[in-house]
Amino acid sequence: MTKTNHQDLPFMRILMVVENISRKMGGESGKSFYYLQLLRERNIEVRAICHGRVREELRQEFAQDPEQFQKIHFIDDTWYQAMIWWIGKKFPYRIQDLIFNQIIHWVTQYQGRKLAKKLIQEHQIDLIFEPAPITPKGLSFMYDMGVPVVIGPLSGGLDFPPAFQYMDSKISRLSIKVSRYFSNILNQLVPGKLKADALIVANPQTQAALPQGSQGKLYEVIECGVDLDFWLPKKLHQSQPDQIIRFIYVGRFVDWKGVEFLIEAFHSVVSFNPNVVLELVGDGRLQKQIKNRVKELGIQSHVQFHGWQPRAKVVQLLHKCDVFVMPSLREAGGNAIMEAMAIGLPTITTNWGGPASIVDSRCGILVDPTSPEEFTEGLSKAMIRLTESSQLRDQMAEAAKQRVREDYFDWQSKCDRMIEIFAETLPQTEKVPVLNSR
Repeated sequence: MTKTNHQDLPFMRILMVVENISRKMGGESGKSFYYLQLLRERNIEVRAICHGRVREELRQEFAQDPEQFQKIHFIDDTWYQAMIWWIGKKFPYRIQDLIFNQIIHWVTQYQGRKLAKKLIQEHQIDLIFEPAPITPKGLSFMYDMGVPVVIGPLSGGLDFPPAFQYMDSKISRLSIKVSRYFSNILNQLVPGKLKADALIVANPQTQAALPQGSQGKLYEVIECGVDLDFWLPKKLHQSQPDQIIRFIYVGRFVDWKGVEFLIEAFHSVVSFNPNVVLELVGDGRLQKQIKNRVKELGIQSHVQFHGWQPRAKVVQLLHKCDVFVMPSLREAGGNAIMEAMAIGLPTITTNWGGPASIVDSRCGILVDPTSPEEFTEGLSKAMIRLTESSQLRDQMAEAAKQRVREDYFDWQSKCDRMIEIFAETLPQTEKVPVLNSR
């Protein structure tokens, strides 16, 4: 992969418009924080518009750089957004997320649009960058702003595999169908995605899910990123004959993450080889149910529940383990997978969505979600296979570390690629050197 020559890029004044910029919140918010941080390191003048809920966190983050904090502009909730949130809490989670939370977000985006127009004039902004929300059909209010708009990387538009669509209730499936139908209409009314100068997508599924009529230039860059300065590789040690093999899952305890299938599969692994342990890191609505099932299966001495843990603790746990397992059934991205790969863990994951784009046969095992029974059996066979062969684990570990440094998986190269896209999107102007941060 060719490194960016920053001296060939024009000087830029970028305005990031994104609801949350937060290292603590993680997810989309954490990705936005990385973009803000790395763009600044490359001597790009970057301002940001975000929600007031992250004001104090960012004040602390930039305590040593108050000038940059002054370049972050905050939007606070209105009273009617609070009322919409209160009403939405009475509905199922998917409906809350697809309808009520979207309405709240639209109000924030509309406020952001008005503020962005003001900042463009006051600070001679060259380009608007909207890294989130990552959903391809989500509305963007950043249109007719007088400067180019770059949106993405987007990810999503993903359903359960056909054999697992029963996991969505009938009302949720209907809500999804209706929301997707109306999203095309809404995107005609609020044509930010249609008029964007550049749209960055994570995969072909996301590209296919874009609103009808999108005209911007398309780029493909995976939406996840891994900080190679933080997720450092672990040292490989020669395996011992009776060594305990440790599998680890890091993620939420929700149905679409597939944790219940992992538990059933691991029960078979324990029956085959009792020298195994499954470390479960995270929490969520299904945590109590999963704990009860572990007891019913009689494998509680082989399963350790760690609950939610900060990043530093997750790193420590990953370094003690041998194989990462992510049985997610509707994973558009795969941040946790890439972090485990950077550390040097082979991965067992689902041959569907984002994980299928990240993991290949060199660095892990992809399990086809053909049916619940076959998926469970496939997970157990994959775990048994890696339990039996230390040589295969070591080969995949080395390939995983190499793989995560390719194709813009790490944040440094990802940010360089974004700058290239910005430069291609801007009108050709006299080029002024931009300092290389490396």
